[in-house]
Amino acid sequence: MTSENQEKRPKKEEVNEQTEMLGASESSHEEAQVDLSNKTLGEFRLIRRLGKGGMANVYLAEQTALNRHVAIKVMKNDLVSDATYLDRFKTEAMAAANLNHINIVQVYTIGEADGYNYIAQEYVQGVNLREFIAKNGPPELSVSLHLMKQIASALQKAGEVGIVHRDIKPENIMISRKGIVKIADFGLAQLTLSGERMNLTQEGVTMGTPLYMSPEQVKGNKVDHRSDIYSLGVTCYHMLAGRPPFRGQTAIAIAMKHVNSQPAPLSKRRPDLPVPVCDMIHKMMAKKVTDRYQDAGEILIDLRKISRSLQGDKDEVSLSAFDSNTGAQTSSRAIQPSPKMKPISWSRYLVFGILFLAAGGTLGWLSRPRLNTNPQLNAIERNSPREQFADAMLIGNSEDAWKYLRVKFPTSQERWRAEERLAIQYMNQGRLEEARRIFETFIEQASDDKFNLVPVGFAGRAVIAALEKNYQASDQILADNAQRLSQKLDGPMKPLVRETILQNEEHLENPRMTLSKMFPEETTEG
Repeated sequence: MTSENQEKRPKKEEVNEQTEMLGASESSHEEAQVDLSNKTLGEFRLIRRLGKGGMANVYLAEQTALNRHVAIKVMKNDLVSDATYLDRFKTEAMAAANLNHINIVQVYTIGEADGYNYIAQEYVQGVNLREFIAKNGPPELSVSLHLMKQIASALQKAGEVGIVHRDIKPENIMISRKGIVKIADFGLAQLTLSGERMNLTQEGVTMGTPLYMSPEQVKGNKVDHRSDIYSLGVTCYHMLAGRPPFRGQTAIAIAMKHVNSQPAPLSKRRPDLPVPVCDMIHKMMAKKVTDRYQDAGEILIDLRKISRSLQGDKDEVSLSAFDSNTGAQTSSRAIQPSPKMKPISWSRYLVFGILFLAAGGTLGWLSRPRLNTNPQLNAIERNSPREQFADAMLIGNSEDAWKYLRVKFPTSQERWRAEERLAIQYMNQGRLEEARRIFETFIEQASDDKFNLVPVGFAGRAVIAALEKNYQASDQILADNAQRLSQKLDGPMKPLVRETILQNEEHLENPRMTLSKMFPEETTEG
């Protein structure tokens, strides 16, 4: 899973773009770089560039001596021209190479060839946590706990050997196709966070390190492993709430909120979460280091307690369905997955128009699962709807995985939650008519809404209207259903409604619906 042999070379459409995972975030003011694809550096043959950014270019490469795929991070020459910087880089890279843990991206070696300095790291096929949240919304609690345990385990290992990551954030947390978490850039992040390379006054920064930075890091104080615990708390808050706790127009505005402001209680954004989960995350995010967990081992203890308490619920997902240690598949039969469809951006959809139209018939197809039984669906069969849903969550963007709930567990609550994720995926691909059909079916459940589908349906109507640039109609839908959405909407559609409200506000002079009206409890974060 973590590296591919020559016979199983990753297909282009299956390769995760590891740009941000390896510290190569795209930069608009980056100097043009020569593409080194097909070049050989030492024993590494660079296959193609995965990403480029301010610190390095990242390539998928073949390590010819061992016949395996790796990720090569080629440092930019303007950074390594400073001997002090280069020595520090090598020292930190070798320290990271000594971190051997299943949940940490392994650094294999550092080297220099033909004037290029590089790091060879473990190649992970999957998505990072930011992408996972963007595609699926906040994960189910059992999935979240499963991911949190692995992250905490990695931090515990780093703490034992005295290494501080300094840049724990969703972009640096990879999730493989078997649900294995891999944290990238251990021991390397501080090289780009030393002050001179970070512009906190840059306008328009809405993502990146300041969203997850500890108060002591913002103030330039000495940091230890408890700074990583704070950043883990912010990351977990984002994962469960669907958005980070603080926002701002500039990086420095966001960073200072970590110093001076308290986040909105997670329990208000996710009232369905158990109180111990919310308390645990807020304890990680305590402003004073002495008020936080003092090491990641303490977090693991609490996570295991919570997991044990949830196992008493017969409907809870069995974590053995995606065992992080073995990657074992527990299905009775497995069907090979089909190639994934590349998402279509909103802007491209709006330029080219509606690509998929309803071909007649009624909306009854969603409520009549017997019409959708398709033996050719590519999915893995599980023994319960909860396990089937968890499996689809981990795959992330497989249309067939979501549809399989419709086929095998048509009357379950998980089936309808899968329909919601499927509709979101359709919107992400520009397939608005298909998404609309699902949301309208939700609204039709008004007479017997035992699964609370109606608010999701109206939320979908509003989001789609905004995507079609019909902001007035979107605002009207939100205003007409404000009470229903404010009180009952939860799950992955809620952050989309927030963004839709903000989008409507940008395009309408006097919108009827604002964030303070729809979600008044969320305007108290400071």
